Amino acid sequence: MNGVQLTNHLTAQFRASDISRYEARITEDGGFRDYLYAMSLKRLKRKCERYAKRERKAIEYVTTLKEES
Repeated sequence: MNGVQLTNHLTAQFRASDISRYEARITEDGGFRDYLYAMSLKRLKRKCERYAKRERKAIEYVTTLKEES
């Protein structure tokens, strides 16, 4: 299993599935978070990048809410 650091806390581990697709196991600080699936490794990496981007946006949003209050 290959691993890629998505954010400070998120990591994606890639592997080939038994049914001719690729899967990524997303973990947060070592704990399970989500699975992503795709038919090609290139598409799976893009999905992981989008997942990390959404996570970064959510963290920024929460930070701005805390600063406002």
